[in-house]
Amino acid sequence: MKKFTLSVFSILLISTSVLMGQRRGDITYATLANRAASPNFFFDTIVIPNENSEQARLVFIFRMDNSFLPFKKISIDDEIQAPERAEFYSMARLNTEIFKGKASKKELKNITSVSRDLWQDTLFAESYEDTKSKMKFASGRLVTNLDPGMYNYVLQLSLMEETDDRNSQRRNINIKNFSVQDEGEIYLIKSSSSPSEMELINMGNNVVYGEDYKALIRIPQYESSEEYSLVVNKSRIEKNDTTNVESVRTISISDNQIYERSSLSLLNKKETTLSITQNNGSFTYALIDVPNSELENSVYSLELKTDSNQKVKARKVVRSFWPDIPPSLLNLDIALNMMKYIVPEEQLKNLKKGNSIEKEKKFREFWKKRDPTPNTEFNELMTEYYRRVHHAFVEYRSPETPNGQDTDRGEVYIKYGPPNSRDRSFPKKGQVIETWSYDGRTFVFEKGAGFSEFMLVGN
Repeated sequence: MKKFTLSVFSILLISTSVLMGQRRGDITYATLANRAASPNFFFDTIVIPNENSEQARLVFIFRMDNSFLPFKKISIDDEIQAPERAEFYSMARLNTEIFKGKASKKELKNITSVSRDLWQDTLFAESYEDTKSKMKFASGRLVTNLDPGMYNYVLQLSLMEETDDRNSQRRNINIKNFSVQDEGEIYLIKSSSSPSEMELINMGNNVVYGEDYKALIRIPQYESSEEYSLVVNKSRIEKNDTTNVESVRTISISDNQIYERSSLSLLNKKETTLSITQNNGSFTYALIDVPNSELENSVYSLELKTDSNQKVKARKVVRSFWPDIPPSLLNLDIALNMMKYIVPEEQLKNLKKGNSIEKEKKFREFWKKRDPTPNTEFNELMTEYYRRVHHAFVEYRSPETPNGQDTDRGEVYIKYGPPNSRDRSFPKKGQVIETWSYDGRTFVFEKGAGFSEFMLVGN
């Protein structure tokens, strides 16, 4: 399976948000805030074996968040049949063209097109907030049957009534002969799915942080006498190479999770859904529950292994995706810097010492000690803290202080949260006064001259 995001469309497309993501160069909080707010377009290719044929089905699956799509308010002049409560609409079209052979600049003029497919839809939203949502989205698939061999494809995207399609670069894909292939495939399935209806997680190689899922695995050259396990490894990606850091789960696969002599079909449903039919095919599959709610927000590799010799029979890299992740958590150094409001200077210096692995370990240990629900992976206190940081950044910045968390109001908000009441007074002489009241405590801020922010003058 091959996956990528369509950054070649000259649109910022986010494929993943991983806790402690690192990038070269100077990173500012504003950079991370823009990254976290970027719209998402997820794209993936999966290959499914066909029964009684060497051909395979190449399936392009994609998901466009509402925040990615340009919406227009519906007017009486629009000739659109919209649902009753819809106020906005958008139109999207995605088509693919597949060519025989490997992409080569020298051969582009003579390359042969073997397949074309098209998806298009008109999408509706009930409110302006819905048009900016990352939790509501459009999704679809494009399918073609191909003989084993090397191919390349190009994608074309059109939004609303654009006349010029946005073209992706050509991408190569190798369609292998499943009957002789010695490495299996792993498909990511929603946890609520059953073998008869397995809905794919339509987010590339991403899974939602904190949500369990299933792994559907084709076991090549299956041996009933062999024992199989799914090993979940925490991994690190550096220079396009994935290195296993440590094994965090080993899940034994029982006989009732294995489907021998089975076929895999693609159901005709709105979402991309697969179905296993047992005793009606020539392949063996395993459907395994992955306890992702118990795992850190990180990168993992799933490896299907035999218990006898630990040979890897199938492998897939999976990333946690946190849709509304506080921007600070996209970079370890920024996350540590933002702790200055609650951690003494000397203690913070100690947290910042060491290499990235050592610093991340100390960071996690700090917040784990303060986790109100230590039996779960999700840390509500840490998340609330960094959400306050982002709220302060957005709400209290000014031309004089572009990072709102560094203002007096920002720091108070980070430490104490939203006040019980907030009042403003406008004296005839002097500057504007803003008063924040908490249980047993009051903070008074005075507006500086011109574009200056509010300064703390009493508490």
